[in-house]
Amino acid sequence: MSDTITYWQEILKITDWKISYKRIKPEQIEYNGEDYFIGISRDFDKKEAVIHHDIDLTEEAIVHELLHVAYPEKNEEWINETTDQYLHSKYKY
Repeated sequence: MSDTITYWQEILKITDWKISYKRIKPEQIEYNGEDYFIGISRDFDKKEAVIHHDIDLTEEAIVHELLHVAYPEKNEEWINETTDQYLHSKYKY
């Protein structure tokens, strides 16, 4: 998982960020109809972020969350579309 994060940090040009991940317990989450939780907390001053998850992280989830770091001003629709674009073209890098 760390290798995947490092790989995508390089592509997204956010290698100056410290990105970690932490599994959380289902009882820590208010699901609101969702089946699982993956989210990222970001500290822009320290350039640190933590991907919180209650299921195994996939490459798609990692790319999605890292895009929230690289493009914090973009909305969820843009992040979803861009995640798909990056994943379908990843072998071009």
